[in-house]
Amino acid sequence: MVPVSNVYIYSEPRCGMVDFEEIAGFVRRCTPGAVVRLRGPLLEEAVRRGFAAPGEADHGLLSQLAMMLAKAKVKGMDSPVPAGQSPLPGEVDYERRRLADTGKTVFGILYDAYLLSDIYRRLLDRGETGLGHVHIVFTNQLIGTWDEVDRRYHARSVLLGSPSIVSLSGMVEAPARSPGFYLARRSAEAMGLAEERKMELARSFDDDCLKHDDERMTEAAKGYAMQPVAYRLTGEAFCEEPDCRLFNAHWQRELLRAQTGGGDDFCAKHKGILCE
Repeated sequence: MVPVSNVYIYSEPRCGMVDFEEIAGFVRRCTPGAVVRLRGPLLEEAVRRGFAAPGEADHGLLSQLAMMLAKAKVKGMDSPVPAGQSPLPGEVDYERRRLADTGKTVFGILYDAYLLSDIYRRLLDRGETGLGHVHIVFTNQLIGTWDEVDRRYHARSVLLGSPSIVSLSGMVEAPARSPGFYLARRSAEAMGLAEERKMELARSFDDDCLKHDDERMTEAAKGYAMQPVAYRLTGEAFCEEPDCRLFNAHWQRELLRAQTGGGDDFCAKHKGILCE
């Protein structure tokens, strides 16, 4: 078991519904042997400080990051991002504008999670990259990983690694909604209902899933913040107990049960590892 001495949580300014102070407090309570620090957004803070990746000049960091982010964009779900992908000038300009404006919230663009993690890793302080250090980067960008088995990308809520990424958009988009929702949507399409009626049907299932402006987002994000910590401690990615916050939810109802069920935060096994 690798002891965790420091946890760094990087906030996301584009998600006003999320209380990162509350999340950091939860991680402190669950990791009493570690120093937990809440920091600003990793990319935007790097641009503000003019802090460049090792070996790179510190001028034009905004443009450098914009180019790297554009290269990490997934353009087709059925093919992996090619090495050295050449983005269009407009794609780079979009990333530059998004980095410069923390009030700009855009959903729907998918990024390769491993390429994004590599960008984040370049910006970490080398003195904070030992095994006892856990970095958790929150983002509103949608992340995905390529699956060699079914040859397509899958959206993810979290990528465990160094650093780990928690996608707040992924918490909404990655786990599937209830079967009833998909049945109602297919029925609405088959009957040729108006778009407004389709939206009404979708809203009738709102309690069964997280939404982008959901007041339950902070509570759900607490468990996702603890998953990278538990992974570093145990080497195990997730928990198999559906009531544990470390459970790998594939359905929205599973996510809500694990993160907002109102019971104990962790199963007996992980409670014995964490919170003591």
